[in-house]
Amino acid sequence: MTRQLIRNAMIVNGDGRTPPFPGDVLIDDDVIAALDAVSPTEAATADRVIDAGGRALAPGFVDTHNHGALGGAALGESGLPIACELAILGGVTKRICGVDGLSPAPVVEAERSQYAAQLKPLDGAIEGIWTWSSVAEFLAWHRGRSVTDMGIYLGHSAVRRVVMANVARVASDAEIAAMAEVVRREAPLTLGLSTGLVYNPAVYSDQREIAALVRAFNEVKPGALFPHLRSESDNIIASAREVIEAAVDGGGGYCNEHSKIAGAQNYDRIGELEGLLADAASLVPTMENMYPYTAGSTTGDAIFPPEMRAGGRAEFLAALEDPARRAAMIAKMRQDSKSWDNFVHFCGGLSGIQIAGVKPGVGDRWLGRRLGDVARAAGADDLDSEEAYAAVFEFFAANRGEIAIITHYGNDATMERFFRRPTMAICTDGLMPGPGQKPHPRSLGSFPKALRMAREMGIPLEQMVWRMATLPCRFLNLPDPTLRVGADASMTLFDPKTVRENNDYLNPEIRPSGVDRVWIHGQLVLEQGRLVAPQPFLGRALISPLRASRSQSVMI
Repeated sequence: MTRQLIRNAMIVNGDGRTPPFPGDVLIDDDVIAALDAVSPTEAATADRVIDAGGRALAPGFVDTHNHGALGGAALGESGLPIACELAILGGVTKRICGVDGLSPAPVVEAERSQYAAQLKPLDGAIEGIWTWSSVAEFLAWHRGRSVTDMGIYLGHSAVRRVVMANVARVASDAEIAAMAEVVRREAPLTLGLSTGLVYNPAVYSDQREIAALVRAFNEVKPGALFPHLRSESDNIIASAREVIEAAVDGGGGYCNEHSKIAGAQNYDRIGELEGLLADAASLVPTMENMYPYTAGSTTGDAIFPPEMRAGGRAEFLAALEDPARRAAMIAKMRQDSKSWDNFVHFCGGLSGIQIAGVKPGVGDRWLGRRLGDVARAAGADDLDSEEAYAAVFEFFAANRGEIAIITHYGNDATMERFFRRPTMAICTDGLMPGPGQKPHPRSLGSFPKALRMAREMGIPLEQMVWRMATLPCRFLNLPDPTLRVGADASMTLFDPKTVRENNDYLNPEIRPSGVDRVWIHGQLVLEQGRLVAPQPFLGRALISPLRASRSQSVMI
C-alpha cells in the first residue's frame, strides 16, 4: 500500500458545476482517501508528498474514439505501450477502441489475415498472427498489454464479416438474424455498437440491418450506436438521419462520432445537422465527440469507390492494376460525389489529401506530401485529369495499398461551432505511428489543444473537464470518475494557463506542454514530463453492466 499526498492543488472535480477550488488530495493505493482539507493526522501517513503548485487536478480524460488496441500495444521507447504513451502525454487515462465498426473481434479464423490487413493502416499490426476469435479471447490476449484502461465497442464490420465475409450486397433477413445472434453473444464485454458506413463491409449494409443490430445489442445491455456516417459531406443530413433513426428504432442511444462537416459547399448545413441532433436528444440518450482539427485521417483505400474494395486484399490489389476497372473507378472518382462519400471531391481535389502512411522502404519520400505531388511527379500537371488519377493508382499499387491519409476537408468556423456544444466530448481518432508513417497531430494534440481552445474561447474549466472526463463515463454506463473520497485515483495534473499542443501536420510527434503528472489507479505514469512504466501494467478492461442483475470485472 502506498499513500501519496498532493498538496496545493486547484481541484476540478469533474461534476461540471463546481468551480475549481484549492485543496489537497490523499491517495491510498488506488483510491482517493481524503479530498479538500486533509487533516494533519492523515497527511502524516503519506509515503510521498507532491506539491501541485496551484495547478489543476482533474479526473483522467477519456479518449472516446481511439485506434490503439492492436499496434498500439507494442512498447515505445519509454517502456510503455505506444498507444498509452500518446494518451498519457495528453492526460488521458481511458481509451475506447473498436471504433468505426472495426473492432478486432469477433473474427472467424478464415478471415483473420484479411481483416488484419484491413485494420493495419488504422490500428497498426501486432507481432505474429491473430490467435483470437471472440471478444473474450481478444481481451485475454490484450490482458497486461495496456497501462491505461481500455474498453471496446462491438464493430458492425467485424460482425458482418463473421456471417458474410466481405460481400458487396445488402444482407438477407436470415443473414441479419445470424448477425444479431453474433451481437447478442459478443455484446457483454463491449460498450456499444460501432459502425463505419464508409468502410467495407459495413458500407454495403442498409438501415434495417443497422437497426436490427442495435436492437440485438440492447437486448443484452443498454448501449448506443457509434457511427461513422455514410457521408460527412454532400449527403450528410440524409446520412445522419439514417443512423439516428436506426438508433431510435433499435432502442439505443446515439453518439455523433468525430463530428464534422466536409467540403466547403456543405459548411452552412451545420444548422440542419444540429437540428437533427436536438431531435435525437429528445428521444434517446445522446452525446457527440470530436477531435478539434479541420482535417481527418483514415486508410488510403477509403478514397476508392466501395465496389472496388469488395472481396479480399488480393482482389483490391488486382483492381488497382486492372486497366478496365481502373478506368471505371477513375471516372467515378472524378464525376460522382453523390452516391458515395468521395474523399477527393470533398477535400477539394488530390492536393487536399496528405500522405500519412506508406509501405516502409517504398513510399517514404512522400510522407507528409500530397497526392497532387505524386501526380505532378508523374508528369500530370492537370490534377483533375485521368493521368493524375492513374498516377495515384500506381502509387497505391507500388505500396501494396498500405497507405494512410490525412484529409483536409474542413474550416475553423465549423469546427469551433461544434467545439462549443456542451454535449461534445473529445477524442483523438488517432492512428498508430510506426515505420513509414507521419500521423495526424491529433494523436498527441487533441486533449491539450481542447484545453487551450477552451481557455481562449472562455469555456469554463469545470465544463471542459466534465466533457473530457465525466460525460463519456456516464454515457457509456461506466463508474463516475468525479474526484471524491472513495473514487478511483486516476487523475491528471495540468497548468490551465499554459497547457497546449505543440505539433502540426508536418511535425506530428512533438509533445504537448502543460500536462505535468498523470496517475492511473494511484500509480504515477507521467511525472514532470517523464513517462514512467509501472510493472506490471494494470490497465483494466472497461465493461458496462448487463441488463441482468449481475456485473463483470475483467482485468486486461
